[in-house]
Amino acid sequence: MSNPYHFLSVPAKKAFDVTLSTPIKNFIKATFGDKEDYSASIDGFNSLRVEALLRSNYRDDCSKLFRYYDQLHAIEYKLPITENQIRIYFKWQDALVSGGGLFGGKQKTNGSWKLAYEKACVLFNIGHAYSELALAQNLSMDEQMKAALRYFQLSSGAFSFLKEYVNSYSLSDLSVDFEPAVLASLSWFMLGQAAELIHLKSSSFKSEIAAKVAAHASDCYREAYTSAKTESAKKIIPDNFINVMFVKHLLFQSKTEYHAGKQAQADRKYGLAVVRFTRAKEQAYQAASKCATAAFTPVLRANQDEINKSVDAARKDNDFVYHERLPDSKLIETILAQPIAKSLPATFPITPDFRDLFASLVPIALNNALASFNSKRAEIMNIEINRLREATNVLNAFLASLNLPAAIEDRGGREIPPSVIEKANQIKRQGGINTLEKMFNELPTSLTRNKEILDETIRMLDDEERGDTELRNQFKERWTRTVSSTLTVPLRSEARKYMDIIQNAINADKIVQEKYRMNRDSIVLLSKQTHEIANELPSASAAGALRDAFVVRELHRLMDTVASVKAEREVIEAELKNTDSDGVRARLIGAFQQGNHNDENSVVVHEIESIYAPLRQQVNESVSKQEQLVENIRRANQQFQNEKQGNASSEMREEILKNLARAYDAFQELLNNLKEGTTFYSDLTPLLLKFQNKASDFVFARKTEKEDLMKDIQRGIVGGNPSQPTKPPVYPPSTASSYPPVVAPPYPQQPLAPSTSGQPPATAPDGLALPYPTAYMQPFFPMPPGYNPYNPFFNMMAPPYPMAGAPQYPPQGYGVGKPQ
Repeated sequence: MSNPYHFLSVPAKKAFDVTLSTPIKNFIKATFGDKEDYSASIDGFNSLRVEALLRSNYRDDCSKLFRYYDQLHAIEYKLPITENQIRIYFKWQDALVSGGGLFGGKQKTNGSWKLAYEKACVLFNIGHAYSELALAQNLSMDEQMKAALRYFQLSSGAFSFLKEYVNSYSLSDLSVDFEPAVLASLSWFMLGQAAELIHLKSSSFKSEIAAKVAAHASDCYREAYTSAKTESAKKIIPDNFINVMFVKHLLFQSKTEYHAGKQAQADRKYGLAVVRFTRAKEQAYQAASKCATAAFTPVLRANQDEINKSVDAARKDNDFVYHERLPDSKLIETILAQPIAKSLPATFPITPDFRDLFASLVPIALNNALASFNSKRAEIMNIEINRLREATNVLNAFLASLNLPAAIEDRGGREIPPSVIEKANQIKRQGGINTLEKMFNELPTSLTRNKEILDETIRMLDDEERGDTELRNQFKERWTRTVSSTLTVPLRSEARKYMDIIQNAINADKIVQEKYRMNRDSIVLLSKQTHEIANELPSASAAGALRDAFVVRELHRLMDTVASVKAEREVIEAELKNTDSDGVRARLIGAFQQGNHNDENSVVVHEIESIYAPLRQQVNESVSKQEQLVENIRRANQQFQNEKQGNASSEMREEILKNLARAYDAFQELLNNLKEGTTFYSDLTPLLLKFQNKASDFVFARKTEKEDLMKDIQRGIVGGNPSQPTKPPVYPPSTASSYPPVVAPPYPQQPLAPSTSGQPPATAPDGLALPYPTAYMQPFFPMPPGYNPYNPFFNMMAPPYPMAGAPQYPPQGYGVGKPQ
């Protein structure tokens, strides 16, 4: 459009190309596995950035820029793009020039690992794009003038929101464009231009309304100028912008008085009209005399001419016709602004038909909540199954000490009791002693493999940290990158957890091996054929005479009850292991979509309680029932022993039968332990390999970053200008302004931008500028699933293997080193 009113657009920041695909793919694979292929989405995201930031002319098409910002907004809870997780170094050139220096200022190039920095840069360019779109409109057409008005208001809202966003995430040191006073000034300036557009239609307004609209434009330009002249902003905002702000503030002051004079004439207050026109003339003259832009001078001259004609005519009419006394200029009423133009808040998504490329990707917070549910579920499952199995072990040990049920089945001689035959046959079907020995021999190999992976991972981290420390000591303050020990805190913590897990497993191995040693001979006997077992048993006198006695029938009934209790426990254990989390997942997703990002834990606790409270009650009832059952068995067995006659041979036979009963229970327990132990080591290996890859990626990225920094230092040494740590720009003291002071109330240290109804983002914690709340910072990674592979009876003696709910830690180091 033609621009006689000298509207200005905000310059754009320049983006540099970065690779998004590789680090994001690595993170998603490590965090969520290969269940879903996000390659197309990631490549689309990378292409969208290129199209939005590197190839777009915003005056022609802003749709890709808006879509890219919406996509950034959508992923900030899903992809933790930070220096120690998804490592992507975003590099941008400032839009504005940092002043100072012998040869003037220049645009600086800055960068950061923070997603918040990328969002802020894109949002700055959105403010620029809106201002460009406003300037592209033809103001002679009503519809396009309305569009220009809306674009200026949107631009003001974008810069106002950006000021709050920058403060929330401590980004002001990363770019002169993000200085709060600069953003406040730009926001007011865009709003002033919106108010000016409204004023262009003032010919259709009453003079009273036109004066209020002009006063609003003057106030906006005054606020923009005041912010621009603060110590932190005056060497950043271009001089031509500052000049236009000041001149337009004076211009619209004059127009305010001019319209107020017209209203005074309409109200037949001719003396007041003369005073108003006179003040307008003085302010119009100041505006024209202070203008440093030749193209804007004709508008200012036209304004002077219009006001001069009105002053002369009003003074002549009053002098010759009305003869009203002229009021004191200092006592006349101030015209209050009518804030018709308002900053429009930044609302998301900006694109009406926005489609999230990662819609199916679970947010980190939700992933953590689901992992927390699995962790708590596994913890409760282990506790309750431990209680059941421990109670069963106690019951088995008690029955074995009484030689039940073999004692009431034993017919004497060399005949083997039916229950012992059944136990021996079951052990043989399960592979007998050979199966146990084979599994025992395989465990050390699996353990050694896992230890070697973890030791090698720790060695890589130690070597990288040692090298970083040596170079830091060598180059002192020139070694400006983040200390390795700071970045590797999560990795080191994860490594310690894995070390503890492996040590606990080693301790559990020892306990299982001791149990095997104590029962091996009897297990070997049960693994033999029936006639071989019979040959090992001493003969004894028959107890068959008691088989029809009441006490024997009572013991048989009690043994049936024991079998029933064990069967019930198998059902309860199966229910404890097979609880379904689909409903929990759906409710967590619902809570997250409603914005209840802090409510996941309460949902987890509620679901855990609703699922496991009934099962926990069944476990309590089963354990309580066993207490009475044991007492009844003890009493009946005492009566049985009193009525039974025996000798030394029968006592020896009974002792061997007891040992065989204990050996059978031990075999089942050991077999279960070893199967789950083997599965545990097998599942732990890929987790450790994934952890090793994570550490390897981190070390490689740090190596690339080290090489780049070494090149910078060497170039600085050769050029005689050693590189220094990046510091916020320091501006020289201001000189006396060539503009007269603007009367305005005192301002806070950080000037306020025009308010919008948009909510500022959550403030990041001190010292931790994150693109999302810290509650969503820690993704969980499942440990090997399954029940504790070792006897719960020994849980007080040795920690169990880790379950699915073992504490997890975030991945780090996916990405590449800081680019040149």
